[in-house]
Amino acid sequence: MMKVNSEKSKVNNKLAQIILFCFLVFFSSEKSAAQNISATLKADSTHIVIGDFLNVKLTVKYPKETNVTMPSVFDTVGNMELVKSSKIDTTISGDTKTVTQIFIVSAYDSGNFHVGPLMILSKNKSGAIDTILSDYVFVSVSTVAVDTSKPIKPIKAPIDVPYSWKEFIPYIVGGIVLLLLIVVLSFYYMRRIKKNPVIIERPKPKDPAHIWARKELKILEEEKRWQHDEIKIYYSRLTDILRLYLEYRYNWFALESTTEEISKNISSYNISNEAKEKLLMILEQGDLVKFAKMFPLPNVNMKAMENSFSFIDLTEQIEVKTEQKIDV
Repeated sequence: MMKVNSEKSKVNNKLAQIILFCFLVFFSSEKSAAQNISATLKADSTHIVIGDFLNVKLTVKYPKETNVTMPSVFDTVGNMELVKSSKIDTTISGDTKTVTQIFIVSAYDSGNFHVGPLMILSKNKSGAIDTILSDYVFVSVSTVAVDTSKPIKPIKAPIDVPYSWKEFIPYIVGGIVLLLLIVVLSFYYMRRIKKNPVIIERPKPKDPAHIWARKELKILEEEKRWQHDEIKIYYSRLTDILRLYLEYRYNWFALESTTEEISKNISSYNISNEAKEKLLMILEQGDLVKFAKMFPLPNVNMKAMENSFSFIDLTEQIEVKTEQKIDV
């Protein structure tokens, strides 16, 4: 019984819409004829599925001397939801001006819907203001057809969409920036360490620097390294003894310095020119043996030892003894 009443209600509703449509069409056409103004609505279709978009075009034609105000549409057009409205387009042909605007509408329930009427205001040359109503467009909205004879299927898992290389661009750029940042920070850190090296002070011998150096040179001389063709070991030991002597004597960490660095910095210390020449001659000779594989003559090896002792003699620290006066 309820189903029959529902069907009757739908029929009565549709009949009422048709009567209202005919009345409005007649009424609007009468006014339009009187003023030579026409306002029509035309839809792409009269049937859509729930949620589909429908284009409805409003066309208003009127004499050029008449001023027309297009309708202000916000949320709905008739009883359908407004999705978007286009800009107003105007064309002139002779004495007739044509204004068009497209409304995109939709519905989210099934049933019979209508678009319009839309109200247009006009003002003629004499200043008289009138109202024109556009016609109706009926739209049938249906649901998606469902085959109830088939069993309900389980929900499908999301479809795997292949990745595009464009999606990885932000990660690639970020990785490159991070890598460059690491390189720059590492370079800065290494330069800072090189500029200000961390030096660990070695324990000093109990003997004064010149006594310790002479003892070490004497031991090396007695080992007779170069006489046994161990020339590289001989010069390595000899130059290390002199570098350590500079450290113990002048607090100069020369063991970590190259010959070139020692040559640049030696002027900062109270060392005579004669002593400088002897030291740099020995260090340069040692570099040629260690790195250029030079094999000096025996007299050159002996001279290197003599110059080493001489350098110690020229730079040893002289201890000044103060005499205590005893009053009688």
